[in-house]
Amino acid sequence: MLALLSQLQIPKQAMTQTHPFDSPDEPQTEPQPYIFELDGGRACLDFANTLGASADATDHLADYADLVAFAAQSGLITPEDAHWLRARGEVEPVAAAGVLRRAKRLRGAMRNIFSRLAAAEQLPERELGVLNFDLATSLSHARVVATNDGLGYRWGWSGRNMDAPLWPITRSAADLLTSDEERGLVRECGADDCAWLFMDTTRNRTRQWCSMQGCGNREKARRHYLRTRGRRGSPGASGASSEAAHEREGAEAAAHER
Repeated sequence: MLALLSQLQIPKQAMTQTHPFDSPDEPQTEPQPYIFELDGGRACLDFANTLGASADATDHLADYADLVAFAAQSGLITPEDAHWLRARGEVEPVAAAGVLRRAKRLRGAMRNIFSRLAAAEQLPERELGVLNFDLATSLSHARVVATNDGLGYRWGWSGRNMDAPLWPITRSAADLLTSDEERGLVRECGADDCAWLFMDTTRNRTRQWCSMQGCGNREKARRHYLRTRGRRGSPGASGASSEAAHEREGAEAAAHER
């Protein structure tokens, strides 16, 4: 993907400048990107989930570098592409901010579309219009390219645009919506305080939680608390209740971070 990106030389202004008094042996550290939870099963659902698990959760797309990090962690772009895009974003901050605004508008549309789909409701025409606008832009860069082993062909992308991280995300949404087999597998987390989306590919189609490590564990802690509360007054009940409360508080804190 983005085979031409490596041919473009990043201007020298984008390179890190070393202060003459800095020690050459002193390690230069860069801020570590947020590690995205990719439990949705499709790139478009994971992208919608970057808004956070609940209304008051942190928005994990704080800047253009976060958008690039999401695409890289999702395997949508190569590490080389990610390096180029981050450097280009530093050189052209106004353009990067414009791509980020477009990404958030697209993300909001996808969240609404797939939330309605999970609830078996009519899809919103306005949000479909937003998706289709981006889809028309993205597909103009789509190409059929040979696989790495040379034995087949796959979808690829051509161009060096800063909005490249959005291209495969938009196509993922279109593929999911137009698939009769997969469209009905979209679910929204069953937790009261979580709106994350995911694909239910379990055999019996009974998956309830976006992640067992997050909402699933919180639900287990809640049920444990209710059981121990019902046994209050029996020997050892106080200790059990205290333990359950600690479990519940820890799970709630983890959910807040998401």
